[in-house]
Amino acid sequence: MTVCASAVALMAFVAPAVLVATAAPAAAYPSNSVSLTGHGFGHGRGMGQWGAFGYAIAGAPWSSIVTHYYSGATPALTSPGQEGTQVRVALTENNGNDVIVTSGTGFTADGVHIGGGQAVFMHANGLGGWDLRSGPSCAGPWPLNPFASGVANPQVAPGTNSVIGDPNAAALALQLCHVGGNLSVRGSLEATYTSSPAQARTVNVVPLEDYVVGVVPNESPAYWGTIGSPGPQGHAWGFQELEAQAVAARSYVMAALGSYGGYADTCDQTCQTYRGIANENPLTDAATLDTAGYVMEEHGQIMTTEYSASTGGYTAPGTFPAVPDAGDSVCPPGVAGACNPNHTWQVSIPVSSIEATWPQLGVFESISVTARNGYGDWGGRVLSMTLVGSSQNVVVTGDQFAADFNLLSNWFAPTHALPAPAVSMAATDDGKGYWINGTDGSVVGFGSAAFYGSAGGLTLAQPVVGMAATPDDLGYWEVAADGGIFSYGDARFYGSTGAMRLNRPVVGMAPTPDGRGYWLVASDGGIFSYGDATFHGSTGAMVLNRPVVGMAPTPDGRGYWLVASDGGIFAFGDATFYGSMGAHPLNRPIVGMSTAPGGTGYRMVASDGGIFDFGTAGFYGSAGGTTLAQPIVGMSGTPDGHGYWMVASDGGIFSYGDATFYGSGVG
Repeated sequence: MTVCASAVALMAFVAPAVLVATAAPAAAYPSNSVSLTGHGFGHGRGMGQWGAFGYAIAGAPWSSIVTHYYSGATPALTSPGQEGTQVRVALTENNGNDVIVTSGTGFTADGVHIGGGQAVFMHANGLGGWDLRSGPSCAGPWPLNPFASGVANPQVAPGTNSVIGDPNAAALALQLCHVGGNLSVRGSLEATYTSSPAQARTVNVVPLEDYVVGVVPNESPAYWGTIGSPGPQGHAWGFQELEAQAVAARSYVMAALGSYGGYADTCDQTCQTYRGIANENPLTDAATLDTAGYVMEEHGQIMTTEYSASTGGYTAPGTFPAVPDAGDSVCPPGVAGACNPNHTWQVSIPVSSIEATWPQLGVFESISVTARNGYGDWGGRVLSMTLVGSSQNVVVTGDQFAADFNLLSNWFAPTHALPAPAVSMAATDDGKGYWINGTDGSVVGFGSAAFYGSAGGLTLAQPVVGMAATPDDLGYWEVAADGGIFSYGDARFYGSTGAMRLNRPVVGMAPTPDGRGYWLVASDGGIFSYGDATFHGSTGAMVLNRPVVGMAPTPDGRGYWLVASDGGIFAFGDATFYGSMGAHPLNRPIVGMSTAPGGTGYRMVASDGGIFDFGTAGFYGSAGGTTLAQPIVGMSGTPDGHGYWMVASDGGIFSYGDATFYGSGVG
């Protein structure tokens, strides 16, 4: 049945206000921990190593991999003479310590020959120079008198610097003596001293390609080069990732020459991971040699080619623009160790840890993501967020929050499992979040939708059937099937039908534009108006073909639409009738509706996710052809009308158009 309000005489019925549920202040966080789902591992800027591997085994050569991630830059050979660059690597693990060096073969210290198996001990004398002593091993003993005194920046050089791939490299290499095990390196070792801060430093001076050989296997697993079908250069396609890694590592260090602390070009840990010859591998050796000299250049300038383990599916903007990373979800079937474990991850943070980190919060109440970078799921990486507390709110960046709780990245979203089936959802006024509520009155919020409390812990006479948010998003109401109202945040209680005997159960509610009132609608189309909500008519006195399942108000609050499960539309007040599905057979019943901006149209959603649009309400996709785990129970539209969300009874969220996915209530 489809009717227009002006064409039918209707019985007006305004229920008296009966108080059955009192307003409640914001409550403590609804669980003992905050559950997050996240993407990626690392900062996400530039190349993603897992993504590069995914592209490689799909048949992408190294050159296309690096040009994808480093958009605008192209692979180019270093300028003449640069191929012989000596890279100065700060070995930060030895900061502040004496420099003790040994080797399996003879070497020199400040030009003095030291026999194989012996060691040299270099100690900063506090006068700006170093004193050198020799001994039988890393443990000494050391003679009282040095063989050289007051030497500025003394160097220890190997007798022979082995070539890449030399099986005798370990015997020829210098070893920096460490209590936990010596570090073997190509090139020479230099002892130096910085004044700010005043500290002894150790520097490995190593040829460029020898440095790259020492980085690649520590940044990308060498076994990746064995995965995939046969590819170029006699290797599996996965080898192309190792070559891309070599180019990225070479370009990164070349762009930073002389920039580390005034005494080095780069460092061994937080810059690029460099472990000397410790993890050298024939595959990563080959990848380095096959790409020798290649760097990424833009307008003749070598670019800083950042990279991280996993982008999560979209790179973060930085030196290079953000790009999709389809390779990040790599998981070739039947290949052990070849699936990216960081593409999607879950973690739980105890509420007690949040309160301990920011004691000024008082009782932690909710978490709201207020800004994201706009790239990928949920709107991308978190830029800023607000932690809501009983005493004070705290604004933090996504980077800070991720660092404080050791999250893999700053790309995450809160996730909550509804303890009962979902019945409806409500979007925030800015479209940057939404709430889902369950039959037991539980409420979970996502994005900018803060938690203000719920009826989840109460013993209810009737199940909750819907919810509505206040215009400022600082509160919401829940409504039960008996018309009982539960108010939270700044949502005021204006009345309910909780103490009345109803002909049919309440199935939903809608707020007035200013949030100072609301309507309840029963399955027979009866309307109950409270606060400044004006009664414009109802179908309460009519015989309906199918029950009413929802309602939506016009923007000025001077009218509303009711929708029945057969898609029939009933328009009242200044609500215009634009069409209905009342005379059309449906695969599944209608369960909800949303309106177009300005009240110039509306759309309906069926329990199978099918969408039916009328007036100016655009169609942006549906779940009608999808096999759903649970039926759709409601929907909300975005503020500009160019998108919408659907919610299933298991709390699953489906986003279309410009509607951003911020999380779901699926456990």
